[in-house]
Parts: sequence; structure tokens; C-alpha cells
Amino acid sequence: MIEEIPLNFKFDPKNAKLNYPECRCGSCPLFYFNLLSVASRGSGKTYNIVKLITHYEQNKLIDNDGIEHPLRTILISPTVDANPIFKQLKSLDENDIHDKYSDELLQSIVDDIKKNKEETDEYNKYVKAYNKVVRFSERYLKVYLDKHKDIFEILSAYDFADPDEIPQPKYKVSPVNIIVLDDMVGSKAFTNKKESVLVNSLIKNRHNGISFCILAQSVKAIPKNIRANCNVFFIGKFASKKIILEDMYQEVSNILTIEQFEELYDKATEEQYGALTIDCSHKNKRFLKGLDTELIIK
Repeated sequence: MIEEIPLNFKFDPKNAKLNYPECRCGSCPLFYFNLLSVASRGSGKTYNIVKLITHYEQNKLIDNDGIEHPLRTILISPTVDANPIFKQLKSLDENDIHDKYSDELLQSIVDDIKKNKEETDEYNKYVKAYNKVVRFSERYLKVYLDKHKDIFEILSAYDFADPDEIPQPKYKVSPVNIIVLDDMVGSKAFTNKKESVLVNSLIKNRHNGISFCILAQSVKAIPKNIRANCNVFFIGKFASKKIILEDMYQEVSNILTIEQFEELYDKATEEQYGALTIDCSHKNKRFLKGLDTELIIK
């Protein structure tokens, strides 16, 4: 017989809630996600991704402080000319469309996003410090700054100038960045190397304020180290569903039987451009038919 003795072990962490901007509809994937979309050609991969991004464009992305964030979409696709639907996106600037992938390109995009974020953060830090002292008389300002050396250091960088007179960042509010990698099979993006630029970017996506959307025609073409860092999956139609079900089942094997998974897949893909969405960005995993209908097995 084994006796169990409860211990008086108390743990009361006081972690602040992550302040990520979110669409207030409450039904779409939560930022910052990494999404993998796999389906055969002509089965709706592009359609579903454009539909999702358009949804974010049409709804305000607001953080816990009530601040609205802009949306920036970046596309890397060698077949962009064959998918003009991407150009309907209002958040996709012509300068953010690239028809060739390289590790150097992706790294430069990520570095640019980080640079913009740092400049925005520094600018807003200056504005916040300036607003704290702008109404002080010269006498009280000196007393205040003597007690708050951090405020003095921030403002002295630009000699206490008005925020409108200092170098302006590209974004006053950091945007939500979505990087779409379309039709990258065979490129250097999909490598099993541990030091892969893409894998490293996927791992640090939340810190950098980036969501990745990876579109491919074969799940086997996506290395496991990339799939392991994705938490939203679009699974479209295939001529043979056996391979796709076996490869993707591991993502939900802890809550579904293979028979239940197959039932969900069949239901979600019964219509043209249908796809099974597995959304693990929420606290509880969700299964959807496309983006609009949640599927629940009773």
C-alpha cells in the first residue's frame, strides 16, 4: 500500500497578463500565432489565408491598454504573380512583396521589424517622460529630476525637446506583423538545421511581434522542427487523406481518437475550398470548418 501525505506547498505567482493586441471578435486565432496551411493545389490555401488577414484588417486590433495597433502584411512567394488575390490585402504594401526567398531576406525583414519596434518603444518612452514634467515650473522640475534620474536620462538625450521636434519613428504604435511564406517547398526556408533562420524566427515570433503563415502542398515537405513551432493548422483537401491524417494527428492525439479526427476532417472538407482548422492559440484547442464554424464532437 502506498500512503499519500499532502504537503503545505503554496505557490502564488503574480504574472502580468501578456499585453498583445487582439481582435475583439474572440473567435479568430490569437496573436502571436504561427500558422501552417497544407492542401493540394487549388484547394483553398491562399483563399483561407487572405480571408483571415482580411478579417484582421476589418476589425480593430486592440491591446489591454485600449491602444489600437495597425496591421502590416509581408509576403514572400515565388508564385505571387499567379495569386493576384494577395494584392487585395490593404495591409500588404508593394514594397513588402518578395518573389524570392533567402535566409538573408528573412533575417533582414525580421531585423527591420525589431528596429521599428525598438524605435517606437524609445519614442513612446520619451513622450511618457516628457508628459510627466512638461507642466512643472523650473524650480520643481529640478527637484523632481533629482529624485528621478531615469526620467532625466531619457529627456536629456534630446535636450528636453518637444516630442514633435525629435526624430520620429516609422510607427507611433507598433504594428501587428504577419509574414506569409507561400510555396516555399524546395527553398532554403525548409531545412532541418537547428540554426535555421526560419525556425529561430518562429521561436522568437512573440517577442518580435510577428505571426507567420506558412503555405505548402505537402506536410511531409515541412520539417518537423518547423511544424513543432506552429500552433494553428489549416488542413485542406487531398486526393489521399491517409498521409495527411497520420502526419497531423499527433497535434491532437491527446484529446481525439484517430477516428474522431478523421470525422472532423471529412466534415470540414466536404465543400469546395473546405479546410479543417486546428486552433491551439486559445487556452483550449478548437476545431473549425474553415474559419466560420466551430466543430464539436459529442
